[in-house]
Amino acid sequence: MKHERRYRSTTGGGRLNRLRIAPYLQILLGLVILAIVVGFLYYVVYPLSRNLARGISPFATPTPIGATPVPPPTPSPTPDPAEDHPLYTTDLTAVQKEIVVPEYQYLTDVFVYDGQICFAAGDYTIDGTAAFVRLCIYDPKTDAHRFLPLPVQYKSIRFPQINERWIVYLDATANGGGRIAAYNRETGETKTIKTVHFGMPQPKLSGDLAVWIERTGQSRDKLFACDLNTGESVTLELYDNSEYAMSVPDFVDGTVYYVSPTGQLTAWTLQTNEKQTIETGTFVHDPRFHGGYLAFLSGNHGEDSDLYLYQNGQLTRVAQNVSDFALGDRFLAYSRFERNYVYFLSDQTTFCTTRSDEKSMLLAAGDNLLIWMDVTWRDKDISEYMVIE
Repeated sequence: MKHERRYRSTTGGGRLNRLRIAPYLQILLGLVILAIVVGFLYYVVYPLSRNLARGISPFATPTPIGATPVPPPTPSPTPDPAEDHPLYTTDLTAVQKEIVVPEYQYLTDVFVYDGQICFAAGDYTIDGTAAFVRLCIYDPKTDAHRFLPLPVQYKSIRFPQINERWIVYLDATANGGGRIAAYNRETGETKTIKTVHFGMPQPKLSGDLAVWIERTGQSRDKLFACDLNTGESVTLELYDNSEYAMSVPDFVDGTVYYVSPTGQLTAWTLQTNEKQTIETGTFVHDPRFHGGYLAFLSGNHGEDSDLYLYQNGQLTRVAQNVSDFALGDRFLAYSRFERNYVYFLSDQTTFCTTRSDEKSMLLAAGDNLLIWMDVTWRDKDISEYMVIE
């Protein structure tokens, strides 16, 4: 007896494939997928490639239909603060003048007092050393000068300081040492307030007091204060083999600004005995105070020295590689690489005041005056000044 063989499909397909409309459904699905691909290419890929070809960012916000495209605003140029200063257009050759004192060839230790340029003047002697024997007061408004009589017991007047009552100076020998003297401008009398055995201390004057740092032993220095009326001196600080004793203090309105034996910038008001330590985070040398600003160097006057300015708790590095500096009423002057610069305190604008074909060394600044030495030619001392507007 023959048996009928039945075979089952092994290709799967399910019930859908058994339907007569299955081929039509597959065609419809293919058309839907094709429409989606075409729409993506037309509405997404094509506009994106067109914008990229035109340089339009793909992330730019589209302009609404009917709106007028607004071009991006043109950035306004930032005004140059330098243009607000007369120095911006000043002809330096017209405003820079030479200090001429026919009686003497050399000058030293320049400073500004009451709008006048003050310095010690003199000549070289037979033994080849300089003797600065007169204190000269130079009026920049008239270019006239006069001499103040100061007794010289040794050889040179060095580091003179003036106020309304006193002139304090070091009466020095050629090799250092001598005496610190005080000249009373009211009585005309001069007295020795300290005998100096060696070194050349620089006295600073405020009111009836003078302060200075002096070497008093082989490795010991002291910060002294002296009452000029009584001649009584006191030791404020003692330095033992310390590099901070090389820093010259400043003395303004009864407050001594100096570097302590521990290296801290210190402000000591002597009358009230108030002492303030100012944290700087850097080495401090030769602090100078004027008009609420305190400036100092971070090295000993050389290419490793930066110039800092301190006011109201804020410390600003003004310049690097500074050899010397001085404070005026509205500016901070400094010298680097044989060129002088003026940094205006109000807007931090800096100008170079040395002409392109010259070299210069800063001597002093004060009030609205800047004084320097032209060192382009070394065979003669040429000192010049200008008014900083």
